[in-house]
Amino acid sequence: MTTKKKTRGEELKPHSINTKEKMNAKKLTIGFIIFAIIVVGIIGYAFLYDKVLKFNKPVAVVGENKIYGKEFNQRVRLERNSYVLQYNQIAVQMVLMSDSEDYVSYYKQQLSQILSILDDYEYLGEYVLDSMIDEEVVKIEAEKRGITVSDEEVDAMMQQLFGYYPNGTATPTVSSWVFEPTSTLTSVQETLIAVPPTSEVPTQAATEAPTATVAVEGEAEIIEEPTATLGVTATAEVTLVPTATEISGTATPAPTPTVYTEEIYQQNYDEYVEGLKGIEIDESVLREYIANYLLEQKLYAAITSEVSRMQDQVWARHILVSTQDEAIAVLNRLAGGEDWNTVCNEVTLDQSGAENCGDLGWFAKGQMIEAFETEAFNLDIGEISNPVESSYGWHIIQVLGHEQRSVETDYDYQRLQSNYYDLWLQDVKANLTIVKNDNWKDHVPTEPSVELDMRVSQ
Repeated sequence: MTTKKKTRGEELKPHSINTKEKMNAKKLTIGFIIFAIIVVGIIGYAFLYDKVLKFNKPVAVVGENKIYGKEFNQRVRLERNSYVLQYNQIAVQMVLMSDSEDYVSYYKQQLSQILSILDDYEYLGEYVLDSMIDEEVVKIEAEKRGITVSDEEVDAMMQQLFGYYPNGTATPTVSSWVFEPTSTLTSVQETLIAVPPTSEVPTQAATEAPTATVAVEGEAEIIEEPTATLGVTATAEVTLVPTATEISGTATPAPTPTVYTEEIYQQNYDEYVEGLKGIEIDESVLREYIANYLLEQKLYAAITSEVSRMQDQVWARHILVSTQDEAIAVLNRLAGGEDWNTVCNEVTLDQSGAENCGDLGWFAKGQMIEAFETEAFNLDIGEISNPVESSYGWHIIQVLGHEQRSVETDYDYQRLQSNYYDLWLQDVKANLTIVKNDNWKDHVPTEPSVELDMRVSQ
């Protein structure tokens, strides 16, 4: 058989690709390119957002004041660092007191609480952000009142925090305010508050046994005379009999304490600031934090100066029970003519008032739970309330007095000032436009934190 040779023009050629197939191939290639660009773009944008863009968008706006991500991030770091330092200090104390199970248990509880705060990143972050929002409100209100804080005041506060007092420590001032006596009681009040007298049985003091005289060589001899007492203790007479002692050798001079100079303070401060830089906190953030604290102190003093020591006050007593039915039963007993003191001593849950039959003394508005306080201030002298519910239970209240009088203790006056300031701040914030953006969560750091080998089991 003869095989026919193929001519040059008849050689095999690659399969020709039609136009549609070419277009599909190009689409596939373009698709891969676009996908690659998108992936790279997403990665690049994520990197750019994490490092640059997210810091340009505020996490909160207070009026016209903006709080940016970078300062918020550093403030959270500053807060976390304070908790870590506190944790480490307590941990050292726990090691030093390791022989006492009670102390170890107490310190472990404190350490666990700190860890709980540090591990709840968002909770701590939101707490710091809310604090920064309040600081911006303070700035706005302080500016209206012309209140400012200078760099020199920040420097002075910083020195105090480091225990450096270039002009000596400040002398504490003692309040010259004098307590006013309780108002004269009316006959009605005397009748209401009358408490049956309790007979007191005098306790006879035990007669002390004679004390032996002890003489120690080289020391003073102490002779104590025995004393017999009955209700009155006599002061023991002490006789010192000197004994000659021989002193030899050279006395060792007492060590002289190192004077805390400005140079030492500056060195300590610089070391602290350098440590902050190691956890990505600028010195300016620390100084701003101190300045905001001082500004709020000044504003607080200005606002609370409006609180008069003379306040509308009531004098009340109460009987506390756990249920409404029990409170109604108390009312029925009182309405039936039973003595307040007798009923109170039998049923009240308020152990703090057990000895004085539920007498709460005088109090101004803002010192009691709102429901209790509202009812008390609406009662006439001698009037008994209907059952009043609070978080403690059910109260039956009786008002014994109602008048304008001076707040007696500094503690109660400071509570009034604090409550007044808190209400003032709430009102101011209600009249401001405050926006907290969701992006604040992107700026919450998890560092610094307690080292793993330092963590106690929770």
